[in-house]
Amino acid sequence: MKCYEAEAGGRVIVIRLNRGDLLRESIEQAIADHGITDGCLISGYGTLDNCTLHMINTYDEFPAREDFIHWKNHPLELVSMTGVIADGVPHIHAVVSDKGQATGGHLETGCTVAYLAEVVIYEHKNMRLTRNPTDWGPLALDPK
Repeated sequence: MKCYEAEAGGRVIVIRLNRGDLLRESIEQAIADHGITDGCLISGYGTLDNCTLHMINTYDEFPAREDFIHWKNHPLELVSMTGVIADGVPHIHAVVSDKGQATGGHLETGCTVAYLAEVVIYEHKNMRLTRNPTDWGPLALDPK
């Protein structure tokens, strides 16, 4: 385990998305527009009508095999969304639900807002993070 610490400091960015806005792409655009290099997505919720999530279906090989779950023209609640921003790149996970079940995974591009979505980003002003390759495969979060 590794932990990284910095004195508190940074901006809070609240993003309001409307019908038809692209969720992940809008978050990436806000990160770029506000010059955020490091931070965390601390809250995200709303409604979606198109969504793609992916999740691993193996744990003993790299790269892991993945399942991609798609909803098209299907009403969904965006129940939760969190992530870490390192070097200006967000790693976002989300949970969506409909009347039948809740599903979580890695947020993909192309997800569209049905009515509204609200996202809160906290910028880490005093922490510089990056992602580096590891011997066993996936990228590891490290200090820059």
